[in-house]
Amino acid sequence: MELLDLYDKDLKPTGLTIERGQRIPPGMMIPIVAVYVYNNNGQYLIQKVAQSKGNYYATTAGHVQSGERDFAMAMLREMREEIGLSATKSELKLVRIRRYEYKFTLLYMMKSNVPAEMLHLQKDEVESVMWMSHEDIELLCKMGLFNQRHYQLLLDCEERLNILHLP
Repeated sequence: MELLDLYDKDLKPTGLTIERGQRIPPGMMIPIVAVYVYNNNGQYLIQKVAQSKGNYYATTAGHVQSGERDFAMAMLREMREEIGLSATKSELKLVRIRRYEYKFTLLYMMKSNVPAEMLHLQKDEVESVMWMSHEDIELLCKMGLFNQRHYQLLLDCEERLNILHLP
């Protein structure tokens, strides 16, 4: 049983928890973390979600577990668990916080040039990982194979990269 902390609309903990999968009470929210890892070639590390979890393409993301108050640390945990990518907090850059009906998505980005074949995948969550260009991701999106919300998050990251003039 996975417990999630409930937050108010200002991302402040309420002290209440909910079991993952249960309906989130009105006015309450849960935090989700997501990261776009990019490399020197302008590509993004994309995962194909396991068949049993939906069989679509997305970036690495996950729920913040109950008791995790440091969202960057939750993101680092998700990366290690799902794709075997270790990093430090200082490598993560918070891009933005998106608010949806019942959840916050804390979006991070990180630069890495790790070869995809060197990563150790959590097979019940992730079928494969690969480096992809924006154009390849956009094509998957048009085909309905890439998570639509994650595509919007990619656009948020690219806006941030352009503002900062990062490679």
